[in-house]
Amino acid sequence: MSATPATEEATVSRTLIIDTITPYPTSQKPIIAANYSFPGPLIEAYEGDTLIIRVINKLAQPTTVHWHGMSQNGTQDMDGAVGATQCPIPSKAEMIYTFKASPAGTAWYHGHHLDQYADGLIGPLIIRRQVEPNQEYYDTERILMVADWYNDLARTKLLSWYLSASNPKGIEPIPDAIVVNGKFSQSLFVQTNGATRIRFRIINAAAFSMYTFSIDGLPLHIIELDQTPVMPYIVSSFVINAAQRVSFYVNMNEFDQNFVPAEVAPTKSIYIRFQAMPDMYPADISSYIPPYATPRYPYPTFFNPLYLAILSLNSQNSIPTYPVNQEQSSHPSSGDPEDVNILRARPFYQAKNIVPDATHYLKLVITFAPDSSNITRGYFNNVTYGPPANNVTTKTLNKKCVTSNALPLLYQMATTPNGLGIPSPIMTSGSSLPVIQSDGNGHYLIPYGAVVDIFLENRDAGEHPFHSHGYNFWIISTSENPQAEELYRGAYLQRDVVSVPSLGWAKIRLLANNPGAWLFHCHIEWHMDAGLVIAFIVGPNELLAQGYTIKPTHKRLC
Repeated sequence: MSATPATEEATVSRTLIIDTITPYPTSQKPIIAANYSFPGPLIEAYEGDTLIIRVINKLAQPTTVHWHGMSQNGTQDMDGAVGATQCPIPSKAEMIYTFKASPAGTAWYHGHHLDQYADGLIGPLIIRRQVEPNQEYYDTERILMVADWYNDLARTKLLSWYLSASNPKGIEPIPDAIVVNGKFSQSLFVQTNGATRIRFRIINAAAFSMYTFSIDGLPLHIIELDQTPVMPYIVSSFVINAAQRVSFYVNMNEFDQNFVPAEVAPTKSIYIRFQAMPDMYPADISSYIPPYATPRYPYPTFFNPLYLAILSLNSQNSIPTYPVNQEQSSHPSSGDPEDVNILRARPFYQAKNIVPDATHYLKLVITFAPDSSNITRGYFNNVTYGPPANNVTTKTLNKKCVTSNALPLLYQMATTPNGLGIPSPIMTSGSSLPVIQSDGNGHYLIPYGAVVDIFLENRDAGEHPFHSHGYNFWIISTSENPQAEELYRGAYLQRDVVSVPSLGWAKIRLLANNPGAWLFHCHIEWHMDAGLVIAFIVGPNELLAQGYTIKPTHKRLC
């Protein structure tokens, strides 16, 4: 690896050139890529290092990069969220992102503007610890980055169809295929290179899909969820929603030899499986032909939800000798397919995982409904994030509220910290704790240092992965695992993405110790486009006390 362990913090400098490529001979679709590769190059550092990343935009459109999983405490303007922390990087311009590599773990980077993440702008970001928890169980590691593949461009074709009156049911674009590390099914060979103990880092960079992951005949020892190390937790498979990360190790000596039928030759390879979950799609993928589809030969083609990679046990890259539909491993699983967030895994550093009591409360109700133009929008508490005309509420826009389209929220916090027009928390009859308030336009003011219990009530028939910028949060319980609140009291699991069940709920706890303007949104790209986004405005005066000022080089981007 390029990151070198050291006792002192180091500076790691990288350059990312954002441009388009057409990497597949059978497709003329231009992919938005970092450094002309899909996914983009691995960036790695040690925890506490300073990352200096020069982003050069060679696109004809503006761009930005979000460093998913980095807390950006003290570098709030480096988060890469257009409208919240910065203006986009114009075409033929550049920006230097400088921030601490923290927290450690499996992170990633992706576009956060104009659906560029769905069009290919993704890459792995690994922040290593000087001493890795569970390191004694593996000798090498592999990264698998799974993504949706669309035959058409998200921003120019798919989005214009999705957010249109001709799609009154709000059917999201269905992927055309699955890609892992830029390879299509049965074309990715993962070499063991003679190793028997291997760590895998799985990053779900899909714009839409959630998957069930497994490796034939092998138990998976989960050791990290998002960026939280956990005690080894054995499963035969797990579910991973958009933007979530799961790390595990395998020991090839635990391979179930009974998996390969006696009548076939011994296998020199085994299948790695990503099974997209058909229930999450709003149409029957076995027969669905999108209205926007361009006829190609062969036509029509239908989305195959099973992706197969090959774990090669030697250097020959042979196909497994057993049938693809061979029954799965008989290894007992201590996992639960209903527990998508894997709450049963226990934090590795339990003594350091001090969960404070809640001081404030916020309920967020998730719905989808047509707006006045019959375009389906996503709503938090009856407000969709974006143009005020999209709001289902009849609330008149408060001119003092943070609703400027010209300046990022962070800049507005710095210039008018006490004039944002967002009410302070109030006591209500429905909660024993002060309730966080909004301005009616999706901006919620959270006092610095508050410990907020956030109750996410999902009234939609789809499962949603919600991500918080700037924070990890504790997942207390969900409607699939309501007993977790009592079972794991005082030792809840921290993640930065929570999967909220269909027509269910999730309860999370956030310690607001990082002042700034932080987006909280569904990580399904289409739902972000539909407005399923809010912004947490945390501690405007504490932000200034921390020394934040608007950089002239950043202001010029606006």
